[in-house]
Amino acid sequence: MPCAAAPRPLSPIAQTELENGSHAALSTHGIIAALDVRRTAKCNIPVIWSDAASNPTSPCSLAFLTLRTPGDAHSRPVSFPLSPYGTEDDGMAQLRMSFRQLDASSSFPQVMVSAYTGGAHCCSLTSIFDLRPDGRWAHLERGALDGDGEPDVVDIAENGQEEILTVDQSFLYAFASHAGSEAPVVISRYHDGVLENVTRDPAYRTYLRDDLANRRRKWIQAGRFEPNGFLAYEVATKANLGEFSEGWRDMLAHAQSTKASGFGLSACDLKPAAEKQNGHACSPQEKELLPFPQALAIFLQQNGYITPEQVASVTETRKPVLAEPQPVPAPSTSESAQSGNSPPSSAAAKPPETDQAVPPSGLVAKSGAFFPVLAGLGLVLYLVPLLIAYRRNTPNQHRVAMITILLGWTIIGWIAALVMALSQPACKR
Repeated sequence: MPCAAAPRPLSPIAQTELENGSHAALSTHGIIAALDVRRTAKCNIPVIWSDAASNPTSPCSLAFLTLRTPGDAHSRPVSFPLSPYGTEDDGMAQLRMSFRQLDASSSFPQVMVSAYTGGAHCCSLTSIFDLRPDGRWAHLERGALDGDGEPDVVDIAENGQEEILTVDQSFLYAFASHAGSEAPVVISRYHDGVLENVTRDPAYRTYLRDDLANRRRKWIQAGRFEPNGFLAYEVATKANLGEFSEGWRDMLAHAQSTKASGFGLSACDLKPAAEKQNGHACSPQEKELLPFPQALAIFLQQNGYITPEQVASVTETRKPVLAEPQPVPAPSTSESAQSGNSPPSSAAAKPPETDQAVPPSGLVAKSGAFFPVLAGLGLVLYLVPLLIAYRRNTPNQHRVAMITILLGWTIIGWIAALVMALSQPACKR
């Protein structure tokens, strides 16, 4: 979940958990909702949380959600088969249910149901069940999220509108390890049966900036661990704030080469699933990892953070995005005005870089001319005791030479040789 000091999660109207039992029920506003685990021989029926790999043997245990419409005690309840449930069927566990007023315009609360799939870094599945105006019960799948339990429901803008707070998990493992990955915040609102991504709503800009500042501070304190994982998140967040060009410049200033990071995406990874066929339809060249900035630009465009025009501006022209002049010593005035209390960026003190991160070999090439000079100065410094002894023509200059050459690297030997060179009387030549 987000690292910033997120708003306190809102308490549900009512909630329950199946735990070790086989039945749990809630009621509010005339709605009766029940969770049941039933032993059945009909194991291949369609379920809400379908998994192509799941093929429970008969008989099996299935979890069901049963909902009764308010206002009519004799109405036929609606039952939704959720998933195989219990360890004996390799099904879900930790089934939970809550009533929440996600849609402020609705006369009735929504039912949120979640379960844990198990596995490393995985996963909780969540669905929202809503009583529609025509009396039907409809459901919407939220998808899988790391961890267990329901996603956080908050009121970031403090306006009485509940939001679902999650992160974009497509960033995990994309450019860094799981521990080194940072995933951008995703803020969603539920209304009239639709879950809308409202992360770019101006009402949430302060929260996004606070989240970015908090994560940047922690990243720096951790020694800028796996930089590309943080920088991908930073550019995406800056794009959500309308400050993509500033985020891109800062990324170029701190990016690590794909070879050095060991993580990244290839052209094959970025192909639609139908085209790559699990990699079998990709050439060896397409399977090679792309330079981090190039892969990041395409990845952000595919996930809706930037436009194709912005991708072209940073992958084809090799110039700063948004047609900004070169060099630019600081972000543009308009972006500085928008950024508010966003964290300081090294882009303010550097002109924009090219669209490629500078690999370690490039840094060596740029500084190679200084190595002979530094090596020469180091050698002169190392031989200072010997030079002083020969310059003063001391009687023990040969001993000073031996100590300097053989033991000077120990520092103590170098100091001893220097003392001998200075303490012995000088002889006339």
